[in-house]
Amino acid sequence: MALRTIGAALALAIAGAAAATERTNPARHFLAMVFDVAASDLARVDAGRVYSRTLPVRHPREVATLGVIRIATTPQRYVDRLMNIAAFKRDEAVLQIGTFSTPPQHADVSELTLDEADVRRLRECRVDKCDVQLSADAIERFRTELTWQAPDVPQRATELMRRILTDYVARYVERGSAAEMEYADSPTRLALAKEFSSLVSADTSTWPHVPGLKRHLLEFPAARGDGATDLVYWSKERVHRRPVISVTHLAIVPMTGGSPVVYAIASKQIYAMHYFDASLGITLLIPDSTAAQPATYVVYLNRSRIDLFDGVWGGIARKVVSGRARSLVAEQLERLQRTLD
Repeated sequence: MALRTIGAALALAIAGAAAATERTNPARHFLAMVFDVAASDLARVDAGRVYSRTLPVRHPREVATLGVIRIATTPQRYVDRLMNIAAFKRDEAVLQIGTFSTPPQHADVSELTLDEADVRRLRECRVDKCDVQLSADAIERFRTELTWQAPDVPQRATELMRRILTDYVARYVERGSAAEMEYADSPTRLALAKEFSSLVSADTSTWPHVPGLKRHLLEFPAARGDGATDLVYWSKERVHRRPVISVTHLAIVPMTGGSPVVYAIASKQIYAMHYFDASLGITLLIPDSTAAQPATYVVYLNRSRIDLFDGVWGGIARKVVSGRARSLVAEQLERLQRTLD
């Protein structure tokens, strides 16, 4: 009985010490209160390990993941490296990548190529029946502007895709979400602006602490006076054994008002050729003010809408994708740690 009493008292003392540490460390307190990261998990993060978990969702096509890691760097150095997005994302899964100028130029996508399989898919593509996600206008352009029997059709199809994406980004930079594409690859149209708005609404924990980032994303480009830095880039990455061309709006917003978060960063996908109906990544950079040497907690949240969950095998697909998403977040954070430490 005495041993149990001593053990209980010792456990309470340890828990009290951990709680006191969290209260005196603004970054750890923030992670515990906002994202419900336990003291034991924070201790593992401080030891250099990644913390990740799958988040609950309500939408049937949605997958959400949280990851946290502590990196021996400053928030500013992280942002400086991020601005060179091609080097920052360098990975064997990233096949091609480039950034758009201001204003976007066709030369910005001169290195982008279409794979033969996607050229074949575009050959058969029709509005409401297409294996490539595109707007109705873009689908019609592929149908009417190309002579599919020509020997150089792969090059011409690639050039048309480059023009379509460049013109699309130019409209987005000028008009924001009002210019976002509506996919017409199936009879059920999918408006990206509506999907993005729904993704934003699904996160009720993060936005109260980074309202500037939320405002910037929802009001872009009108919100450009808030000190944010915007970058739009394209990439071709291997996803589920298939190359996927996508376009992403990267927004970096400095935080003020006494928040422990120094920078809030969003990766808003505004186009994906396959799989993704919508995707939003949020990165929070929180310096560890109690560390003897520069150290930053990197919090990454991702919410994505996936088009693989329909049909009989939808539930199994969701479990597989959710598990893979969690593993991928952990792998990416570990890679960042190796690169930036």
